[in-house]
Amino acid sequence: MKTKLSLIMTILSAFLWTACGGKETFDQFEELASTTREIPSGSIIVTSNSNGTTGPGIISVWTPSGALDRVMYDYTKLGTGYSSGIGLLTNGLFLAVTDSGGGASNDWLDLFDYNSPLSNPVSLFGSLSSGGTTTYMRQMAIVESTVSNRYYAFISEAGNNRVTRLSSPVATTAGGFNFTRDFNFSANGTCTLGTPYGVSYIPSSGNVAVVASAATGRVNIFDVSGNCIGSTSIANTPTGAAYHALADKVLVTYAGNSSIMAHSITTGAASPLTAIYTSAGQLSTPRAIATDADGYIYVGSDGLDQVVKLYWDGVSATASYVGVIVGTSVFTQNITSITVVP
Repeated sequence: MKTKLSLIMTILSAFLWTACGGKETFDQFEELASTTREIPSGSIIVTSNSNGTTGPGIISVWTPSGALDRVMYDYTKLGTGYSSGIGLLTNGLFLAVTDSGGGASNDWLDLFDYNSPLSNPVSLFGSLSSGGTTTYMRQMAIVESTVSNRYYAFISEAGNNRVTRLSSPVATTAGGFNFTRDFNFSANGTCTLGTPYGVSYIPSSGNVAVVASAATGRVNIFDVSGNCIGSTSIANTPTGAAYHALADKVLVTYAGNSSIMAHSITTGAASPLTAIYTSAGQLSTPRAIATDADGYIYVGSDGLDQVVKLYWDGVSATASYVGVIVGTSVFTQNITSITVVP
């Protein structure tokens, strides 16, 4: 009986694929949500963008080997935009910063539970762009302070040229979080915030790297209070940012020439001066980036709609290509962020 049912489902799936012109719809994947209660270390959370043409705004979770584990949510299905960044919390909870596509009134912070895929999130903070005009939320970094027993979230706002810092008491359940706006980072010293995109917390120094993304952009280093520590102007459209523990440097993706460069955690300067990896064929317009403690690098290719895995020991002149870890699918169209679970 099960064999016949499987055959029927396979034929039906093929029919739907043909009927939809070869384009997968999210509804076909809802039953793939995992029934496991905990996400294993090394799992990869991917968020994708939707502007009506580039793909659905889905949050999906993948196993360390690149198999689909679960679908957390589909913003576009509800007509509410997409997630542009993820921040991990405790007890299987994580934050998603949501962008409505430029409408300031619908940018918010949502709380998800790994253990409840496809459930509606808890909205923790609405109108993130309050005090600005219209905005495009980009990436987010989050850190837990054991001194103040609070979470601090740093969210880049491309449209308002600022980084918003929110904070909340550390909690173990959805009802215990209370995120409030502390203040907004603004340009100061040599740091500029024209169209900020990538943001990454630097554990070794306690500072925050923020990438101002433009044809000639900047890699900025701020302290957690928004004071400029160092900044470097650099060409080729710097975009995403991630801290690399083995090198103690910030890695930045360059959409303009499909490369990755390592940057000083104090000055923002390129170090080394040449890219640690460049490949238009393998990366093709990289934006989102993440790393793990073992030195692996995960890069979202806008051109290929894939997550590519690299390895860098932090010492060699270049990183090495490992392969495509998450292939092209409905879940990886226009990747906005990648998060690797420690």
